[in-house]
Amino acid sequence: MMTAAPRSVLVVSTTPPLPRDYGNRNRVHQTVSLFRRMGFAVSFLLYPIDRDWAEEVPGYYRELVESFEFFAIVPNSRKLHQNARGYHHAIDDWWDDNIAQHLTWLFRRKSFDVLFVNYTFFTKAFEYAPPGIVKILDTHDLFSERRELFDKFGVAPEFFYTSPEREKVALNRADAVIAIKQSEAVALRALTARIVFSLPYWDDRSLETRPTQDRRGFYDHERPFRLGFLGANNSINIVNLRRFLSIFTHYVALYDLPVEIVIAGNVCEGIPDDHPFARKLGYLDDSAGFYGTVDAVVIPLEFSTGIKIKVAEALARNVPVLATRDAFDGFRAYHPTQQAPTLHALCEMIVSAAYGEFPPEELAWATRQAGKAAAAAQEIGFAELQQWIEASLGPVVRACRELLSCLDQPLQELGPDEVVERARLLSCDDVYRPLAAHCAQQICQSLGYPIGSWGLSQKIFQRDFDLHGQIKWISQQVVIIRISGNFWTRVSPVSGRGSIAGSSYRAGVAGAQPTAQSERIKA
Repeated sequence: MMTAAPRSVLVVSTTPPLPRDYGNRNRVHQTVSLFRRMGFAVSFLLYPIDRDWAEEVPGYYRELVESFEFFAIVPNSRKLHQNARGYHHAIDDWWDDNIAQHLTWLFRRKSFDVLFVNYTFFTKAFEYAPPGIVKILDTHDLFSERRELFDKFGVAPEFFYTSPEREKVALNRADAVIAIKQSEAVALRALTARIVFSLPYWDDRSLETRPTQDRRGFYDHERPFRLGFLGANNSINIVNLRRFLSIFTHYVALYDLPVEIVIAGNVCEGIPDDHPFARKLGYLDDSAGFYGTVDAVVIPLEFSTGIKIKVAEALARNVPVLATRDAFDGFRAYHPTQQAPTLHALCEMIVSAAYGEFPPEELAWATRQAGKAAAAAQEIGFAELQQWIEASLGPVVRACRELLSCLDQPLQELGPDEVVERARLLSCDDVYRPLAAHCAQQICQSLGYPIGSWGLSQKIFQRDFDLHGQIKWISQQVVIIRISGNFWTRVSPVSGRGSIAGSSYRAGVAGAQPTAQSERIKA
């Protein structure tokens, strides 16, 4: 029995989708999972910049290999995490020509429908994509004005930071751009004419049942209000958490607060041991136990970029989140504790929660509502992205590409939307009438339509011709039906006839036999 090959995507990333111990890995896991939900075969090209790859091949390498149709590591040939030579990074400062060599090699041996690149600073990968491949960028973060944000808070810049003009160059290399939250989607749309989707993060794991929480409505020094913070070792986490702990110290002393701050993750390396109410756990192999032992998480960020994946992790586990407005950006807040305007306001809310001024049921309700909203936002973003991908790989775009190819028009720099618009204009230009039969045949061959489908060659290049509408209509008429064995037929619901390997037969019912007479579907 003949089966159609699954569509395929090549993912290029600096970080793997597992183990799911960092926020960016969770994001990569999310987008990989979405392609699998769409039925794509997923291949993965990893250019590792995480420190667990610096000296050795991690033990989870074998799991990565077994998780993908094709998986490969691109060795680093240059120093990683280099600072900008000027005030900003040039957009390709972190590019490694080893990636280019591997892409060139791979594209000669495997075909892909989609090239999916993680991070703006790796968009040079799109320049090596063959014509016709759909190019999608997941930004993860907004990198322009990042340096200025760090400067505002007196923090030395880290990771990658560039200017709006340079980020625009990267965005325009893609056919579609994904933002991790709506506010960044708005900013990205101001930089590029490419279509921009907002796809917020949501944690899809099957999570353990949260233990029954203390419902006394108050806490004391025998059983303090336990607030958790789980984070990576980066300046945003360290600077914000240090500032919060410094401010919160005064509230603990003033109110004799029964509060314990439990800090986990590599962020502990940057937090001093001079706060008696704080307890550091260090790096955790598994965060499930951490979330099961805290009463709430606190995310005290005055400034940040991207979305706080630690918010989604807590909401998915029904753990209340006490956060600043900046930290909760990208999620819908249902309670003041989820959107404190300042660190001092957040401290006041922690005091109220510790002394039972917020009923536990109230916080639990806000947590559930925020979680439901976050899950729904992911599904809406996914549905919009899927619809665009389906259209970009669908018959209309394919037909338009074939038309432009037939007319020797440049295709490499055109995204799906531009291809369709360009083809719309040219398909109505009667200057090309002498090429009608040739172009119609090329379109039909590419889409698998019977030659001469519904008189396409007689209609194309006439001034009132609607190529988009015609291709959509033909696609609705042509139905793929398996009738027996290895035979497939393309059938018109109008005529009830179909063709197979040069001969035709009636295929209105399964198991129908070919007729001796060869016919061709015509208008």
